[in-house]
Amino acid sequence: MLPATTPPPPESFRLSAAPAAAEGYPMEVIDGYFLPAAGNGSTGIPIAPEFLEGDWGHSAISWGVGNPIQPVPERFWVRWYSYPEDKFYEGHWLLPGQHLTELLRQGYWNTKDKQHETYDGLTLCLLPKGVVVVWLTGANQVLLGRYEGSEINYDFKRFNEAANRPRMVVQEQAKLPPAVQHEIKTHTLSTRRWDAYLKTYSWQLAFNRSLQLETFSLTCLNAERTHYPPTADLPTYVQNLLRPQTRAVPAHLLLLVDAGYGRRRKIRVDAFEEAETLAAFRQLHAARPDAPLTLFVETDERVSQARFFVKNDQQQVPLPHAKVVVYDAD
Repeated sequence: MLPATTPPPPESFRLSAAPAAAEGYPMEVIDGYFLPAAGNGSTGIPIAPEFLEGDWGHSAISWGVGNPIQPVPERFWVRWYSYPEDKFYEGHWLLPGQHLTELLRQGYWNTKDKQHETYDGLTLCLLPKGVVVVWLTGANQVLLGRYEGSEINYDFKRFNEAANRPRMVVQEQAKLPPAVQHEIKTHTLSTRRWDAYLKTYSWQLAFNRSLQLETFSLTCLNAERTHYPPTADLPTYVQNLLRPQTRAVPAHLLLLVDAGYGRRRKIRVDAFEEAETLAAFRQLHAARPDAPLTLFVETDERVSQARFFVKNDQQQVPLPHAKVVVYDAD
């Protein structure tokens, strides 16, 4: 008979929870937790009660626990109030546990400090219609999933004992942006905008001339960002941008290139124009669904200016409203 073995303790990391709401769609957390597997002796990471504003993928709030080194969470739940809808929501969901553990274990290579680091937060954005989107956050940010909760009947006096509900709703909704107020009046509140951000395509970067890409920083519309490589292997990291990979539409980009003759340039896109870029990706993907797309960079010989296009194997669409700056790297 084989001797009994004790299973290894769960891996632990220093994590905190950071809730947010999309700009113009304020929410308020009532309660919530990121929870580890049952029976491992941990209380989990709280999502503390808070009035949320913030924005998609970004939070200025961070709540930890007394001992923030915690086992990797297995699931989470959250209960909240939506001001634009005057509704309460709640949801209980499983996280992609193995993927989350692998990401935390791998972390990324800090190219400035020359050291390995890993993620330190879980960011969740509460949206209308009971939708919640969660990212693993650090210098890099990785999408973990989109989840849908359910509307619940919750005692408003437990939420806000002093408030007159009808009066409070009128006052709070009057503070919202005109576009959001119009959605409320016309009953057109939805998550279409953010769902479009989550759409991914197979795309790569390419240049019109021979430039050596040394490193890059990329933020996509789905709020994923890549500032540091997963390992110290920079050549492999750079190649991942130069060959087709499944990613969301780019939002911001910084490229460091060697243009030859001792010239090193930074090509920075402070912002791709959202509607223009989404439309280009949709149009070219619809025309050739099986062909990978290319984010094409056209520069002059001295690499003193740059223009961007989206291409498939048959046509290209310019992105004239991308805010591009080119300057010396040194």
